[in-house]
Amino acid sequence: MGKRSVFFVLLALAGGLSAAGAETVHVLQKGETLFALSRKYGVRTEEIMRANNIEDPDRLRAGVSLRIPDASGPEYAQDADRQPFPYEVERGDSLYGLARRFGVPVSVLAEHNGLDRNASLRIGQTLQIPGSSAGNPAVASADGKNSGGTDPAGTDLPAAGNGSAPMTDPRSYETKPVDAGIIWPVEAEEVAYLTGKIYGVSITSAQGAEVKNIASGTVLSIGPYRGFGQVVFVQSPGGYIYVYGGLEDIGVRSSDSLSFGDQLGKLGTDPLSGKPQLYFMVYKQDFPVDPATAPRG
Repeated sequence: MGKRSVFFVLLALAGGLSAAGAETVHVLQKGETLFALSRKYGVRTEEIMRANNIEDPDRLRAGVSLRIPDASGPEYAQDADRQPFPYEVERGDSLYGLARRFGVPVSVLAEHNGLDRNASLRIGQTLQIPGSSAGNPAVASADGKNSGGTDPAGTDLPAAGNGSAPMTDPRSYETKPVDAGIIWPVEAEEVAYLTGKIYGVSITSAQGAEVKNIASGTVLSIGPYRGFGQVVFVQSPGGYIYVYGGLEDIGVRSSDSLSFGDQLGKLGTDPLSGKPQLYFMVYKQDFPVDPATAPRG
């Protein structure tokens, strides 16, 4: 029942923040990498990272559910000319600097070339630069200065932004007065009920606030989910599934046994609203339960 319920909740999340095009959910297996998934599904690694709010691929663990974007979407049609290209290493180059220069995650650049992300580069060494936001190696401006990476003195230069427009939040909110008598996973500054395809609450709190478990149980699943940051699923002995979304980082692992008050992680900033928000949902037998009345302890 646990796995089925988690799948049901994932479907609910997908429905509440849908995007154009079909998507696949892939459960990461031991030893799998994002680069391997990009080749398997024909999707760029950076698109998988963007779809799942992944900042550091090295922190992914086996068992995490990842959304694989639709490779036939319009963003792929307009970027179809992005192909790997060779680059000859020059004095002062590093994987980190080249990754920033060409707009490619350093882990992707390293893996694409069979290197450790901390590897030193040799002058004259040829690297293959994966298709990136730069699109081609012509990233130097007319005056010879790089648009990203490092300048001749070795100073880090900011990478250019992608200029993409902010997403519009498709979720609907109904703000309720904060009841001081209700125990929430974070200290609540504002509580709003989600209406529409998802039933739960959005709790506005402080950036980096500790997110605490409010019902003892077992961690069923953890991982990133687009539009909801890092998400933790906890199942109580009574069969309730508690969903904590919007975390910046996670401090627990799948199958961990948790007690009331255990820290799950730190609260992050919602990418759509720009506010520190925890998305908190509770389910029992695939049906949503009012998070305010769900069992605590």
